[in-house]
Amino acid sequence: MKYILSFIFMMFTLFAFADCSSLYSAVTYAFSHSGKSLKANNFDHQRYYAKRSMEAIEKAEQQLGSCGCDKAGDIIYDIKQNLEKAMDPEDWEAGRFYVKKARAFLEELITALDICTAAGDPVPAAEPMASKEDFNQEKKVEYEKEVTLAEKQLALQKEQEELLARQRELEKKLTEQRLLEQRLKQERQLELDTQKELMVKAEIGLYQIESAAVDIIKAFSCGTDFEVAESYKREEKVLENESLKQTKHFYKEKFREIVERIRKELDNCPDTL
Repeated sequence: MKYILSFIFMMFTLFAFADCSSLYSAVTYAFSHSGKSLKANNFDHQRYYAKRSMEAIEKAEQQLGSCGCDKAGDIIYDIKQNLEKAMDPEDWEAGRFYVKKARAFLEELITALDICTAAGDPVPAAEPMASKEDFNQEKKVEYEKEVTLAEKQLALQKEQEELLARQRELEKKLTEQRLLEQRLKQERQLELDTQKELMVKAEIGLYQIESAAVDIIKAFSCGTDFEVAESYKREEKVLENESLKQTKHFYKEKFREIVERIRKELDNCPDTL
């Protein structure tokens, strides 16, 4: 009778552990499908794998009563709550958000099951061990991808910062160039205004000199037809193509020409009546 009871107890223990193993297997399948949902670049695929993950966790929930892992029930509830939202999200980003939350709870559930089964047979059934190895391998691959993604994001951030720095430098140079052009334009306008003022004064003065020379030469009865030539008359637009220095030089030369004409007229004018 003692041996029969021992055999029955052993069979009960193995049966209970087998139920925990099935639960563990279903949970790892749910975890695997949640990973596929996160990797999906298609909205429909994302929701499809979220649904597959839900089906697996519901199967795990059916095995919960005979496993005896009390903490697992609360965690499964949290997983289902998030997977339900992930199956019908507002958009792709919302779906990813709820799958990530469900996946975090799945990791917590797997840890809880490891603790619950630690007191039992240390050698689990073949299927749960394979599922656990898949889980560990998937976590390793996921970590490596996260590291690679972080490196890429860091490189991209650095590149963006360099581009922004170059953009700011270019904007600074453009601003300096605009300010320089504006200053040169203002200086040129002031110079042009000075040229126009000089032109008016010079032409009036040269005209007065020529007019006075005509009257004086006539008074001397030189017998010549000395007239006002006005060879210095110009349009204002001519000033736009020359500097203030060139404008001064032009009127100085015209003044010299008038003086030379007057001198020649006086030299040719006889002193006798």
